Formats: sequence, C-alpha cells, structure tokens
Amino acid sequence: MKKLAKKKLIILASVVALIGFGALVVNNYKTKTSFKYSNKSAEDLKPQQNPQDPVNSAIIEDAKAQDELRKNSELLKILPEDYVIGDKNAPVIMIEYASLSCPHCATFVRESYEKLKNEYFDSGKVAFIFRNFPLNHPALAGAMLAECQAQDNPQNSAEKYYSVIKILFRTQDSWAFDQKFIEKLESIFKLDGMSSERFSACVNNKSLQEKILKHRMEVAKSLFIKSTPSFFVNGEASEGYIDYVTLKKLIDKKLEESKK
Repeated sequence: MKKLAKKKLIILASVVALIGFGALVVNNYKTKTSFKYSNKSAEDLKPQQNPQDPVNSAIIEDAKAQDELRKNSELLKILPEDYVIGDKNAPVIMIEYASLSCPHCATFVRESYEKLKNEYFDSGKVAFIFRNFPLNHPALAGAMLAECQAQDNPQNSAEKYYSVIKILFRTQDSWAFDQKFIEKLESIFKLDGMSSERFSACVNNKSLQEKILKHRMEVAKSLFIKSTPSFFVNGEASEGYIDYVTLKKLIDKKLEESKK
C-alpha cells in the first residue's frame, strides 16, 4: 500500500510539473516572448520591430502621406464661417474637432480650456477654433443649436457660440445619453433664452444639418480624423484626449518655431 501511495504521489507531482510547464509556454506565447530570448534586454530585441518590416514600413509611409495631405489642407486655415477666440492674426492657430456627445471632449473643456484661454488665446498668441465633428444624432442637434444661437446674436456671435458649447459640455450627462435628448436640449436652450418656436425651427433646419454633415465628411476625408477630440496646432495633429501640460508643450513648440 505504501509503495502504491508513493507511486501515486510521484505521478501527481509529474502532472503538476507538466501543467506548470504548459502554463509557462502558453504565457510566453501570449506575451510574444521565448525561452531563447530570456537573457536579452528590450534594447537587444529592438531589431524585431525593424521599421523596414513590410507591414510597419507601409504603415509609416501611409502616416507620412497623411501628414503631408493634412499640412496642405485648406481646412487647417481659418475659414470664413469659423468662430475665433483670440487674435485671427496670431502666430499659432489651434483647431479642435470635437463631438458634443464625447466625454473626453467634455473633459478638455473642464480641465484645460480656460487655462489655455487665459494664457494663450486672450493674450493674442493663439487663435482658437472649435469645429463640430458630431458622432451621433444628439451631438448633431447640439451643434445645430449652438450655430443658431450664434446666428441670433450677430453682435457677439463668437462669444455666444463658445458660451453655448461650454454649457452643452458641462451638462453633457443630462442630455447627450438620454433617448429624450431633444426634450432635454429644449429645456437647456429655454434657459439660454431660445423660444420653443426658434428651437423647433433650428433642430428641423435641413440645410443647416446638411452643412454640418458635409463639413464632417470633408474633414474625415481630408484630415483623416479617427477620434475626438482631435487638435491641430499649426497643422500638427494630436488625436484623442491630451492634458493641459501636453497641449501647452505643443503650443510652446509652435510659438518658438514661428519666431524663426
């Protein structure tokens, strides 16, 4: 009996060892590592990511081509219909493409916009332009209403436009993800002085809707925007949410370049 029990223990130990080895192999496979490279550093393994690899090379070349097309796009200049904050003749132009239903875009407004405005836009160093890139119906409706409020206040259209944009981002949770977003938006815009008749006319304005969607399609095609927010600072792209410090470094770099 003792010999049988001992034999069973040996078999059990062997099975456990085999399972452990198998798990290690699977882990190495999943993490793209190998036993033969276990004594090499990350720097030693860098040639495996050689940019001359056909796939990597194609991606890099495609990115370069996109950058060239972006740099030459008229969309990176101030357009007649833009609402500009700051000096239109500033050495740096900063353009933001955002969706009013995008949480990261709302975070930019909460955490970075006012700091950048105080330091760069109000001082005349940077001309800032917000352009709508609606990702869904609520964002499109919000964009249309912001445009209508700006049109209805021609004496201070830019100030009114950005005031509405900030209100919509700050109240985003109350309307952007609600099935009754039209009703929610109507309540918000009534508080901002818009009548029910004007609200209805604005959200049902087909030509305004087509104008915003046409611009969105042109932007997607010419600037290759894949996410919001997307920032262009004197043509240099930075896509997705980036914090104040990172944006500040990019702006400062462009200000230095403008002096040369």
